[in-house]
Amino acid sequence: MRRRDFLGGSALAPLLLSYRGLGQTTAPQAPLPPLPAAGADGWISLLNGRDLSGWYSMLQRSGKGVAETKEMILMESGMVHILGNELVEGELVESGYLATNQEFGNVHIRVEYHWGMKNFAPRTLAKRDSGLLYGLVGEDRVWPSCVECQIEEGDVGDVYLLGGIQGMQDGHVTGLFGQGVSPNTGWPTPGSSAGRGGGGGGAPAGGAGAAAGRGGGGRGPGATPPPPGSPLPVPPGNRLIRDGDFENVNEWNVVEVIWQGDRALHLVNGRAVNSISRLQQADPQNPGQYVPLTRGKIALEIEYSEIWFRRVEVKSLV
Repeated sequence: MRRRDFLGGSALAPLLLSYRGLGQTTAPQAPLPPLPAAGADGWISLLNGRDLSGWYSMLQRSGKGVAETKEMILMESGMVHILGNELVEGELVESGYLATNQEFGNVHIRVEYHWGMKNFAPRTLAKRDSGLLYGLVGEDRVWPSCVECQIEEGDVGDVYLLGGIQGMQDGHVTGLFGQGVSPNTGWPTPGSSAGRGGGGGGAPAGGAGAAAGRGGGGRGPGATPPPPGSPLPVPPGNRLIRDGDFENVNEWNVVEVIWQGDRALHLVNGRAVNSISRLQQADPQNPGQYVPLTRGKIALEIEYSEIWFRRVEVKSLV
């Protein structure tokens, strides 16, 4: 696809509400700063369509702020364009991410992406790869402590628990995630009719083993999970595999994360494909103990593949 044709075919522009780039808060006890004003539909665009205000980059070797100067990340035609640049002879691409200055919690996140044509060494022949990171906390490094909603050809919606973050995949014996979950209010109240729908909103299936199959569990379905604050089983490769492949590889795709408290649901083109509970991070005050992961930054991966994002937005869960 020619670059000019690609840009010309962008019928749906991103929302143009300005993101003010409010100051980052780091104290776990401090309240989250208020979000910028929402549009009539309740969505808040984190892209202003002009520049990368409110965002910063982090690269594995070069550190902060370098990806913009190298034009590895650009705002073009109102869209974030990652790795569309031409390399100088001998130059190597670095992995990293583009992160918000702002922290978020209890939000519905929505991004819309389209793959570009370029793949860079050492992944020239590999599947195209990116990701939506959320709950990013602590030190900026590659990779940081956060949850990743995988954006990779054939694997969109997988969960990666990065930098020591822990969580448990929800039970889905019938292959269904997200039953009873509302895009506006999140999980149903326990005991409500929606909460008794079975499957998707359900309790964790027993930890790491759930990554291997439906509702499975190294501890077995229905097993008692570890008590709050204690370590959870670590899934193989820190990965919890989605159920279903709803990506349109050559089209625009919508990925959503409904993140409420210490739970999150991943959706791909309107279909729930993964759900996790008991998200937690190491407690800096108590070594060996954990506290719920309920807030953090949002980021887009830089991962050796060209990709466009024409929408990155959040909506508060009421």
